[in-house]
Amino acid sequence: MCRHSLSASATALVGLAGALAISHPAQAIPAFAAQTGLACDACHIGFPQLTPFGRLFKLEGYTLGEQTYPHIHNLSAMLQAGFTYLKDKVPGGLSPDYPSNHAWSVQQTSLFYGGVLDKNLGLGGFIQGTFDGVAHQFHWDNLDIRDAHLARLAGRQIVYGFTFNNAPGITDVWNTLPAWGYPYIPDELGVSPTAGLQISGLAQSVVGVGGYTAYYITPADMIYGEVDGYQSLPDHTAYALGVGPANGVGGTTPYWRLAFQHSVGENSFEFGTSGLVDHPYPSGFKHGPEDNITDLGLDMQIQHITMTQAVSLQASWYHESQHWGASFPLGNTANLNDTLNQETITVSYLWHELIGATESYSNISGTADSGLYGPAPISGNANNKPNSSSFTTELDYYPFNNGGPKIFPWVNAKFFLEGTIYPTFNGLAHNYDGSGRSASANNLVFAGIWLVF
Repeated sequence: MCRHSLSASATALVGLAGALAISHPAQAIPAFAAQTGLACDACHIGFPQLTPFGRLFKLEGYTLGEQTYPHIHNLSAMLQAGFTYLKDKVPGGLSPDYPSNHAWSVQQTSLFYGGVLDKNLGLGGFIQGTFDGVAHQFHWDNLDIRDAHLARLAGRQIVYGFTFNNAPGITDVWNTLPAWGYPYIPDELGVSPTAGLQISGLAQSVVGVGGYTAYYITPADMIYGEVDGYQSLPDHTAYALGVGPANGVGGTTPYWRLAFQHSVGENSFEFGTSGLVDHPYPSGFKHGPEDNITDLGLDMQIQHITMTQAVSLQASWYHESQHWGASFPLGNTANLNDTLNQETITVSYLWHELIGATESYSNISGTADSGLYGPAPISGNANNKPNSSSFTTELDYYPFNNGGPKIFPWVNAKFFLEGTIYPTFNGLAHNYDGSGRSASANNLVFAGIWLVF
């Protein structure tokens, strides 16, 4: 309720954001920057990573600022374009209408609304629609509409709210979960491993509601908890929103998140857990018996942010238990029970809001299952194992973080160069697909621009 008062910790963060805004007048995300009057580095470490103040802004429902109702400045746009080079070509093309290698693409063009909807009610949101230039299709993208409030409990500040969103983890305020984790700009034309976590695969194909609470035990220590429930979009709705057919998950999928954050001075530390349980139908079915998939994850983030540099480390581990109670009797899987594990470690550095570097390692491993992972050219798994590992190095240049051009002062951009190598891919280092292709054949270089305006 008392939305006009902030705790000592929140006030300190506002002061920090103000100082950063004076030092760097650029606006990284125009919709939010126009509403708050703050600079990009108040909320971001080389977008999209969030600072402690950026996390507070999101927790409070995107409503910070003098603006009370929607304004034209809450509308913004984004473009991601780049050039893809693979070590070995992909016969038949990297994607329909694309060559087998050396391809340019405008892989995403987005329009979004960001910010306050009704400040008096605590309503704000982030709403994004995207044209996928590779799939040649428009679809709804990230959605997070919040009703947020401030109060005091046992003399301590509490931020609580409700959310309507379309992806498990999209509501999260740390860059450790798959929804906001690295890679921030994946190459859509690259060859991707077959296996993936369910918590990632549900994005945009579900809708959910839930509640969250951030309780400040001390001005420096905060406990965060969230519980959401998701349901699959109906088939006709999924097609209308550009994400059809529906994903075929039955009932309600619960998602949970619990995290602890300690912030002091230039440093912040987070440790947390998250997970979900869902019940997908066997492939090709939309009713009847269901399988059971449970994701359980641990994550941590460490940040050190000063006026001249920022260092950030994120690490996450997920274990997925797969019980194929419906698929196994149909012969869709070779095992009744399988597992899948994924580990990711990412370290990034940003110098003077101008030059950035990132190094990331990712590993997927799990049970061999010939029903899920079989041989096939390029995309197959010759030994029926999902195991894949990769190292990605990224260099970034932010030309407008110290002020955009006079004719377009609110524009911001990131020029990026990514290189990814695969020691193993879909189970093996050599002849992983059963057709002679090696994991290193999928090594790629992706270079381009991420433009927001």
